[in-house]
Amino acid sequence: MTTFSRVAHTVARNRTPYLLLLPSVVYLVGFTIYPILNVFYLSLTDLHLVKSLVPRFIGLQNFRDLIWNDADFRRIVVNTFIWTFGSTALQFVLGLATGLILNARLPWRGFWRGIMLVPWVTPIVVVGIIWRWIYDGSYGLLNYYLNVLGLLNRYVVWLGEDWSVWPAILLASLWKGYPYMCLMLLAGLQTIPQDVYEAADVDGATGFRCLWYVTLPLLKPVAAIVTLVALVLTWNNFQMIWVLTEGGPAYATSVLATYVYTKGFVFFQLGSGSAVATLSILVILVVCVIYARLTRLEEREP
Repeated sequence: MTTFSRVAHTVARNRTPYLLLLPSVVYLVGFTIYPILNVFYLSLTDLHLVKSLVPRFIGLQNFRDLIWNDADFRRIVVNTFIWTFGSTALQFVLGLATGLILNARLPWRGFWRGIMLVPWVTPIVVVGIIWRWIYDGSYGLLNYYLNVLGLLNRYVVWLGEDWSVWPAILLASLWKGYPYMCLMLLAGLQTIPQDVYEAADVDGATGFRCLWYVTLPLLKPVAAIVTLVALVLTWNNFQMIWVLTEGGPAYATSVLATYVYTKGFVFFQLGSGSAVATLSILVILVVCVIYARLTRLEEREP
């Protein structure tokens, strides 16, 4: 029996499971695999909708122009790393602190856990609009209360100043993203046996020593996974920055996700925009592989 015959026989014998999987496979191919392959193809063309609707193959020219001739692109790559790692680190720290608090025996603990999830379940565009209103330079709540408290004597355009725009965006991202980190870390904390803490208490490990030598090592598998997920989600987070600043002022807050949109749907340079998207996919893939290897090496350490 040939290989093809064996495969056909296996499919015929297990027809029902394959039929049940078929809708998911069609969706995956149609809405994930095909668009990615099409982006790779368009990145090798000079497709510009203002000039022509027919793509012309130019090889790696788009990539050379981005890396060597586009000064904005280099700045945007740096912005992307600041945005991704800064936001993820802040979310992890606040999520861990909140998870430790909510894991303790608090009155109305279920209520506080539910309230904590409000930012996470709020649509990201709504969150961006709320924070844009808070940061508004003319009637924003942040300026109002800082002036009332005497901490400012003027109104600041928080999303228009170079020194304030990134802290403002990271704060908004922190408020939106930390509940996910908290929820996952809280689930990990609840899997740690109580007798481990009792043994640590007998050995004199209390407070910060208990956190550093007991809680964090046992929480590492969960923390590694949720941090990787947060990195990928933040890397591809287009909505938050676009609603707050649209990547401005002058590309000061643009990241690769917003630059893809600007190239493709503002300037209609689909070839160049696809090249940016391709580079973005490759870079985050490399980051994920390096991160996974580092966490795996740490797990193997005695």
